[in-house]
Amino acid sequence: MSGKRLGLVMALSVLALAGAALVVVLTLALLRSQTASALDEAVSEATEGHRFELLRFEFTHLPNRLLTEIARWFDDREEDEDAALERWFSSRREPDRKAAERALEGAIARSASALGLDSPLPLFGDVSLQWPPVDVDLGETLRVLAVSPRSEVRLVRTVLLGSDIEADEFERLEAVVEADGEWSAWVTTIGGVALYPAPVVSSRDYLRTLQIMAHEWTHHYLGFYPLGLSYARGPEMRTINETVADIVGDELGAAAALTIESEAELPIADNPEREAILARTDPILRSLRLEVDELLAQGEVEEAERRMESARRELIDAGRPFRKINQAFLAFRGGYGASASSASQWGPRLFALREASESLAHFLEQVRGIGSPEEANRVLPR
Repeated sequence: MSGKRLGLVMALSVLALAGAALVVVLTLALLRSQTASALDEAVSEATEGHRFELLRFEFTHLPNRLLTEIARWFDDREEDEDAALERWFSSRREPDRKAAERALEGAIARSASALGLDSPLPLFGDVSLQWPPVDVDLGETLRVLAVSPRSEVRLVRTVLLGSDIEADEFERLEAVVEADGEWSAWVTTIGGVALYPAPVVSSRDYLRTLQIMAHEWTHHYLGFYPLGLSYARGPEMRTINETVADIVGDELGAAAALTIESEAELPIADNPEREAILARTDPILRSLRLEVDELLAQGEVEEAERRMESARRELIDAGRPFRKINQAFLAFRGGYGASASSASQWGPRLFALREASESLAHFLEQVRGIGSPEEANRVLPR
């Protein structure tokens, strides 16, 4: 067997093993959530017909990916990746999607290897490979319903929704969940989800698309270490996981963008006005989060909600038009340590560790073994 074919067989085997392992993990997580605590009637009613079908997605996309790779094995024609990427980012032509996915995945994989993020092959310590294989799907646009108590900012439920629900239905779903006056609900579109393959929203900015892809791949990578396996063990571990994925995703995605040697005019964000808006409005969000936490701790729920609506209008005037700001909004966005909506200690401490680390690989080596907040306190600078 030629070296090329041997390499492809190994790649397909790795892909199949990674996919199978992740499907098992996802399936067990789904079954556990169904048996441990059923969604309350309001959430079930609100999301009826709109819930994302996880197992259907996995068992449809994984075989398709394997078949696509096998078909490429027998097709020696060279793809014009530059042209495919240019067409995809300019017009989102469906026939170009698979070629664009492969080109972007290749850029992430090459950069992960160059940055020392390959993993040693079991039983062959001197052989390393990029693990798990980068695998994304740019054809899905997913939403999420987040639920928090009105009395505190705490994420108690998230439900992944499919792409069939339109933005004008968001408020109807939220109203159903909030009808009894106990809960705060928020529906939003999300940039990516760490399924396998990872559904990723491809923006018209190829750098941001690569960073979202790298963020989701980081979750795949961490799924084989204590940090990823502890994601669901409370809000602190979720925040640590998401912040690590943000740090790695931004850096790896930026490196990947540099590997795309394209003569095509690929779009990249260069919006000083947008940066100025963020600089003006992020402090408003940070101050709001602290103020809301304090008001809710004093039992001032309605005052906290009035303050959030007032801040939302202020943000609109400043050029940042949020549709809704409530406890669920702050709870969901606050799970990302880099977010201005976060009141967590973990974000600044993780960024400080990355700053002190000699490389991205060194940073990941230090954090991937964290399985609890107590372990995080031992690893992260104060």
